[in-house]
Amino acid sequence: MFRPLFIYFTFIYFLFCDVQAQSNLDELQKNYLNFILECAVENPVTSDDLEELKNQKMPDKENVKCLFACAYKKAGMMNDKGDLFIEGVQEINKKYFGDNPEKMNKSEQFIQACKSVNDSPVSDGNKGCDRAALIFQCSVEKAPDFELVV
Repeated sequence: MFRPLFIYFTFIYFLFCDVQAQSNLDELQKNYLNFILECAVENPVTSDDLEELKNQKMPDKENVKCLFACAYKKAGMMNDKGDLFIEGVQEINKKYFGDNPEKMNKSEQFIQACKSVNDSPVSDGNKGCDRAALIFQCSVEKAPDFELVV
């Protein structure tokens, strides 16, 4: 079960990071797999949930949304207030492709296109689960506009 989940979350993470170097990719995958495994303990998902995610749809289940929030927080993409952490995503981008101005520019445009998720009302406050679903949806909708793989 964790392998498909890892593949999917790696896919979502790469909406924010287009990693070139294999050593960086290996490091990122290892770290992200650990985040997912930690988060999946408290937020299990079903095979039906995974199928919806593969079809780029967020299941309307708190545990799936909270799994994303947990992984985003551990990766540095969401802050403790449950918001998309713009500065954190920018730091991740600098780390993995700071030497590629074109990719940095596209990534920044993508971040700007999705930062409005922080202005949307959510019902779970600092928990971040609802906002994580909004980040997911924005990623699915906006990534093609910036030539990011979806």
